[in-house]
Amino acid sequence: MKTTYWKTILPVVALGLLCGCGPSYTFSPYVGEQQNWQTGSGGYVKQVNNATLYPPGQYPTRPYILIGAATTDSEENLATAVHEQHADAALISNENTVRNGSVVVAAGGVVWGEPLRKTVITANLIKFRP
Repeated sequence: MKTTYWKTILPVVALGLLCGCGPSYTFSPYVGEQQNWQTGSGGYVKQVNNATLYPPGQYPTRPYILIGAATTDSEENLATAVHEQHADAALISNENTVRNGSVVVAAGGVVWGEPLRKTVITANLIKFRP
């Protein structure tokens, strides 16, 4: 009986460890003193998966507190961070496409390097003050 149990559970545990399962973002909680953060008169706001995302330079019209920062590779993953961290919105501070390697391509006697790129989005997660 024990042998059957380990034959069943061991592959599942190994798959869980190797697949990289977990959140699709990195979250760092805010630990500083809350201030009177900048607000704006309103502007462009993006809704992604029922999460409010403010692009760089756009601020909410009402006071808020920072709960932390999230770094991810897409707006969909940022929306997931907003929901999972119980935030009201995200203030995107930076969105870059960076080179993270290259691949060599060869065809017909010609060889060239093709850069690989990824997107990095950094945002502050906020909760509105009552």
